[in-house]
Amino acid sequence: MLKSILRPEHAVAVGIGISAVDLLIFDKMTPGVADIRTAHPQNKDVETTRKQAVIYCVGVNGFVSLITRDWNVFLIGGITTIAMSYLIAHANAVNPATGKMAGAVEQSIAPGMEGFAMEDYSMQQPEAA
Repeated sequence: MLKSILRPEHAVAVGIGISAVDLLIFDKMTPGVADIRTAHPQNKDVETTRKQAVIYCVGVNGFVSLITRDWNVFLIGGITTIAMSYLIAHANAVNPATGKMAGAVEQSIAPGMEGFAMEDYSMQQPEAA
């Protein structure tokens, strides 16, 4: 096993620095979250750039952790990469019309009945005229 060249407090500082680099990679490679949420859900371009950003971040995290021989650097940077990837993926799944996450295909239980109101089953009796 390789011995780390960093003391624990330096490992945390380098990990936070790598997290900042990961945030910069996501900032430059992907559109803003507000822009993603206004686009159609499941946008292929956003998904492609998110995956590319994750690959670059993992590469940078791995490279720096190999140089420093410290697993903590990779973990701290990896947490940031996972969080940003989730944030972008969630924003890409939100339908701007409803503000909710949409599945790959939205289907109704009764496809022909979307425009009809439910019957009133309340216990109130209609007033007689």
